[in-house]
Amino acid sequence: MGRLLVRLVVIALLLGGTSAARAQVFCVFDILGTQGPLYSAMKGYALQARAWGANLEVRPYVDEGVAAEEFKAGQCDAVLLTGVRARQFNHTVGSIDSIGAMPGYPQLKLLLQTLAHPEAAKLMVSGPYEVAGIMPLGAAYLFLRDRHIDSVAKMAGKKMAVLDYDQAQLRMTERIGVQPVSSDVSNFAGKFNNGVVDIVAAPAVAYMPLELYKGVGTHGVVVKMPVAQLTFQLLLHRQQFPEGFGQHSREYFLGMFEPALKAVQEAEDQIMFFYPPPDGDAEKYQEMMREARISMTAEGIYDRRMMSIMKKVRCRLDPGNVECSDNRE
Repeated sequence: MGRLLVRLVVIALLLGGTSAARAQVFCVFDILGTQGPLYSAMKGYALQARAWGANLEVRPYVDEGVAAEEFKAGQCDAVLLTGVRARQFNHTVGSIDSIGAMPGYPQLKLLLQTLAHPEAAKLMVSGPYEVAGIMPLGAAYLFLRDRHIDSVAKMAGKKMAVLDYDQAQLRMTERIGVQPVSSDVSNFAGKFNNGVVDIVAAPAVAYMPLELYKGVGTHGVVVKMPVAQLTFQLLLHRQQFPEGFGQHSREYFLGMFEPALKAVQEAEDQIMFFYPPPDGDAEKYQEMMREARISMTAEGIYDRRMMSIMKKVRCRLDPGNVECSDNRE
C-alpha cells in the first residue's frame, strides 16, 4: 500500500510538472508591432507549433536590435529577425542575403526548397542555435532622391544609409565611393525622407509603411534591379525545443513562401517611378556585385558554403551564364 501511494504521488508530480511547463518565449520583430503582418502570421504559426510539442508565447518587438540581444541573452527561446541581423547566429544561412547572389524570386524559391530538405538540416545548426524557418522579405532595391544619379560613378560622394551592424554594406560603400551614414531599421527611412541621406537600399514592403515615397518624391527613382534578396529567419535556442521541431518548422515556413511572395509583389506594384537601370548598365552592375561578393567571401563576411549553394541554384536555372563555367564561387 505504501509503495502504491508513493507511485501515485510521483505520477501526480510528473503530471503537475507537465501542465505547468514553461512556455517558450517567441520574440517577433515587426516594425508595426501588434498591428503588423509578421506578428499576425507568427500568432498562426504558434498555434501550429503546438502539434510539434511547443507552447509558444509570442511577444512583439519594434526594435530589432533589442530582440536580437534578448535572444542572445536567453530571454527569448526563439526569435524572428531579418537575415542580415540573424547572420551573427548562423553565418551560413545568414549569408543568403548577400549582394547580388539571388537575381530573382525563382532562384530564391529553389534555394529555400533546397534548404528545407532534411539533408540540409546540418547547415541549419550552429552551436546552440538552429534556423527553423526562412521566408522572403523581398528584393532590396536602391531608392534615390535624385533620378539623375543614374550610374555608379554618379553615386560617388553621395550619402547612403547603411546598417551599422552589416559589414557587407560598409564594404560596398567603400567600393563605390558613397559616404556611409550609420543607421538601423528604425531610422533609415526617416533619414531618407528628410534628406539626411540621398540613397537607401530597401525592400518594396517598406515603401508604403515607412513612407519612402516621400523621399523619392517626384524627382527620385527606385532602380528596378535587385541588389540582394532579403529574408526573415526564425532562430531557436534548440535545447529549449523538442527533437525534430526545427525540421517541422522549416517545412511549414516553406509553405509560407507563396503567400509571402504575393504580399511582396503587391508592394512592388505600388512603387511609383520604378525603372530599370539605363540600357547596358544592368550587366555591369551584376558583375560589380559579383566581384564584391567574391571579395567579401574571401574576407569571411559571407560563408563559402552558402555562396557555392547559391551559385549552383543560379546555374541550374540559367546554365548558360558565364559564371557557370568558372570556379570562383
